[in-house]
Amino acid sequence: MDADTEYFSSASEKSSLEDSSQYEASEDEIFHVSPTIRRHRIEPDTDDEMDFENENEHNIEDNEWSNNITQTATSVIPFVKSRTAVQIEGNQPHSFYVAFLTEEILQIIVDETNRYAEQYMQNRRSIRVDKWTPTDKNEMKRFFGLLIWMSLVKLPKYDAYWCTNNTYCQSFPRTVMSRNRFELLLRFLHFTNNQTANTNDRLYKLRQIVDILNQNFSKYYDLDEEICIDESLVPFQGRIKFRQLLKQKRHKYGIKVFKMCSGQGYTYKFEIYSGKNLDAPCITPTNVVMNICNNILHRGHTIYTDNWYTSINLAEKLIDCNTHLVGTLKKDRKGIPVDVKFKKLKRESTKK
Repeated sequence: MDADTEYFSSASEKSSLEDSSQYEASEDEIFHVSPTIRRHRIEPDTDDEMDFENENEHNIEDNEWSNNITQTATSVIPFVKSRTAVQIEGNQPHSFYVAFLTEEILQIIVDETNRYAEQYMQNRRSIRVDKWTPTDKNEMKRFFGLLIWMSLVKLPKYDAYWCTNNTYCQSFPRTVMSRNRFELLLRFLHFTNNQTANTNDRLYKLRQIVDILNQNFSKYYDLDEEICIDESLVPFQGRIKFRQLLKQKRHKYGIKVFKMCSGQGYTYKFEIYSGKNLDAPCITPTNVVMNICNNILHRGHTIYTDNWYTSINLAEKLIDCNTHLVGTLKKDRKGIPVDVKFKKLKRESTKK
């Protein structure tokens, strides 16, 4: 990154600079953009989405700012799109479904579900549990298909799908499996061996499946130059230690997921946040970005982030890895010169 790195209040194309109207830029947001890259404006996100400790994250004195940025943005290698993605056969929804939920994943789920049922019945028995018989991949496919259908046809509880009352009567579930069998599969559904798993990992029950899914996501897609790092919330009202509360979200309670997405909205990689005490790679914003991008560095990508992630520290680390950073930047970040913090810029104007 050059010492003359520019701060943009907008990053639209150069041709639009001559005839665009001048508006006052927000004093709360400035853009940290490489001088060789011009991008469209990114709207700022809320600044209180996370409750993490960011101490020492941006501990750079103002007078050291110019000295620390010694790399030249022109030295970043140019982006060349790879052509290694595997083509998915067919264009039907089912073709994409089986590409990600592979036979390997189904076999793992079948094996671990049967294993857990055996472990469970060694210590606890009941009339319904005694009716358990080992499952297989075909039955597991029907089980997941039924769950997907239930997400589209919503009833107040599972029992209602097999109810013969005219109010709730649904004929489809009974053609797939009985209610008792569905409840047994739901009870014993498992993704790992509890007796050999690393219980220090809060995600040990899902870790194996998450890793395989990330491999499949990257297998069938070649990333474009521009990618986005952000988070999403999976709604969840149950009891779990790392459940998050985000008051500004539509669903206030849920499980936070950090995602790397393409410009077309494709999820290339995701990481589940399991709490700051045990999830070292996801404690600070810089660590989040560097961890989730560890496989795509040194390729000339341009990463877009909101003001929770963007910092001088992150930009320096990425530029050392031949990667650009574009994003909104809070004025109170340490390391930003005073004249940049309080300079009033007009839209399309720059501060060198």
